[in-house]
Amino acid sequence: MTITEILKDLEPYTGRFPMDAIRAAIEQREAITPELLRLVEAIAANPTEVAKREDYMLPVFALYLLAQFREKRAYPHIVRMFSAPGETSYHLVGATVAEGLKHIFASVYDGNPAPLHGLIENDEADEYVRDAAINAIVVLERSAQMPRAEVIEYFRSLFHGRLRRTPSFAWDGLVCAVADLPAPELLAEVRQTYAEGLIDESVADLAGIERDLAAPKPGRPEDHGLVTDAISEMEHWACFHSEDSRPIEPVEPEVPRPPPSPAPPAYVAPKPLVRGPKVGRNDPCPCGSGKKYKKCCGK
Repeated sequence: MTITEILKDLEPYTGRFPMDAIRAAIEQREAITPELLRLVEAIAANPTEVAKREDYMLPVFALYLLAQFREKRAYPHIVRMFSAPGETSYHLVGATVAEGLKHIFASVYDGNPAPLHGLIENDEADEYVRDAAINAIVVLERSAQMPRAEVIEYFRSLFHGRLRRTPSFAWDGLVCAVADLPAPELLAEVRQTYAEGLIDESVADLAGIERDLAAPKPGRPEDHGLVTDAISEMEHWACFHSEDSRPIEPVEPEVPRPPPSPAPPAYVAPKPLVRGPKVGRNDPCPCGSGKKYKKCCGK
């Protein structure tokens, strides 16, 4: 496949994973990387306009490919892409914000934490993007790209003024990142955020955070969280295995049925189904997971 053919195949959402095009892109890494860099730079310059395009998958594939390639030149453009206000980021890449963005940030990191810091502290950016940036710092520590002492110092600075003290998922993400690191030396700061009501306890309860800090789980050396294989990261996604993309089962011819018997005199017609109230994106998910709806079934 030519580079033009690869990019064309990666543009639309078809319901199936474009395996041939992704493999061809990986095989032609040197040739396609400049095109992918031009793409993310263009999106970063006007993310709101690009987000208006329906079923436009190229940004998602470009991010995962650049992450696998460890393309550090993409780092500032990708951070700027996701600095857009409101839900622009979700319109650009969907659930990748919640599931993969922290791994992408860490995989293209160029050694300069300032862009990530700016995104985390940007009150106008989407709160889930800011959470991904916070957790990217944990990935950077695990992958030996950022010293633990530097991470602790920065997280402490967030608790002490660099993060605005109003409830948001950025605060939820910060206390979870402290537990994941783990950083028991920040326990006092964590407890203070709960005392001030900054944390959504349906996302992260204090008792659970304290348990994680008291008895940290040993991490595996290979569990660094970087993107090493774009295909394995994406091919299993539910959007590529929807009911609509499965083979249609043959339908048996319908056998005529006799008319129903008349209802007995005491019969009472069932009441019509009444649907419950619509679940808001920030409401607890009705599945009982404890997460917000937009972080769980609402994806």
